[in-house]
Amino acid sequence: MWAEVERLERNGCVLLRFRGHWELERHYELRNLLEDLLQLAQPRVVINLSEVDHFSSSIMGAFIGFQQDLVRRQGGLAIVDPSESVQMTIRLLRLENFFTISAGEEQAIEQLTGSGNR
Repeated sequence: MWAEVERLERNGCVLLRFRGHWELERHYELRNLLEDLLQLAQPRVVINLSEVDHFSSSIMGAFIGFQQDLVRRQGGLAIVDPSESVQMTIRLLRLENFFTISAGEEQAIEQLTGSGNR
């Protein structure tokens, strides 16, 4: 199944834009990507899920573990604009309050870096 991720750097954050169908067979590839990000000093990661048409619970499990690892490393994670399918997975797993969910990439970056106009 088709799945891809684009990695960008923005204002001290790593921006990951996921697209397509994310299923169990992509789990180890995803874990390797996330492990690489954990090597950064205070990693701040924005994950855009607006173009994901399927997100399995095993993939969500990788994000749960990543979020916990980031907290231990004083990093941060924000999820941006999850698609309806991803929102359903988040609700089914009762993770609405576990992740920071933002409406847009700039808002998520501001939340993670504290760089917004207040």
